[in-house]
Amino acid sequence: MADVECYLGEPNDQVREGMRSILRDCGFRRARTFARMVDLLNAVKEETPALLIASDDLDPGMFDAIRDIRHFKIGRNPFLMIGLLVRGDVEGAVKRALLAGADDVMIKPVSPGKMMDRLAHITSNRVPFIVTNDYLGPERRRADDQRPSQIKQLDVVNTLKNAVEGKRMTSAELNRAVEGCMKDVMAARLDSHGLKLGWVCAHILKAYEEKRIDAQLGERILILVTVLEDASRTAVSLGEKDLAQICGQMARQVEEMAEHYENPTSIQLGTIQKLTKAFELAKAAKAKPAAAPAAPAAPAA
Repeated sequence: MADVECYLGEPNDQVREGMRSILRDCGFRRARTFARMVDLLNAVKEETPALLIASDDLDPGMFDAIRDIRHFKIGRNPFLMIGLLVRGDVEGAVKRALLAGADDVMIKPVSPGKMMDRLAHITSNRVPFIVTNDYLGPERRRADDQRPSQIKQLDVVNTLKNAVEGKRMTSAELNRAVEGCMKDVMAARLDSHGLKLGWVCAHILKAYEEKRIDAQLGERILILVTVLEDASRTAVSLGEKDLAQICGQMARQVEEMAEHYENPTSIQLGTIQKLTKAFELAKAAKAKPAAAPAAPAAPAA
């Protein structure tokens, strides 16, 4: 573990240096510490740490920054191991840390032994990642949860485990591994868009059927626009320009309906009824392999 790049963000000088000493004593010789989030994020952009440990009071924008790392907006590896230390007396802090996509969340103060035990456990037993419209991170459902789920689970690159096991990755190897995982993420996000579209469309149609024409209905129609626009961007990232165009066109049609949702036309209601199926058909068409070329004609006798 002496070669593992580890970053630690903690605003309290005494706590920060104490944790740095603990990490070094446990073998993390390349543990770097940061007292400001801006310095931490600049370092993440420049290098590719295998482990990031940060306190929520390092900066008010800490949870958003972690989410941006997960969504590949900051740094070169959105799948690096992340542990967040949060204050138990701050309402909603644990939930926000989980929704940001952290691998583990620990309540401060954390004893050195407990922190290292937790790090060792999540390194060797990392749970699969899932992707939804607005979340990328570890699956939060309990292993014994019997409720059915259509959300695909993804095994992502674990550079910390590789390093601990002596499997060094070059920068080129890491880039290829991240690129492959991100393609899986984008494909899974398209699947998630389909699930969200189906759920929202069903609620919209039920509201019209029951004559519940209220503000919530208007908000749900706007949600459709947002999901379709995000699906269009996702399709672009996958190189599916035709699918991106179809999603953009559907988003504009639904956006027009949102302006007069109190009195929709029969055509607009028909669009909502067919939207989910149209999206799935368009996605399936893009996923079909190209037809095999015809066999060459036999030579003349």
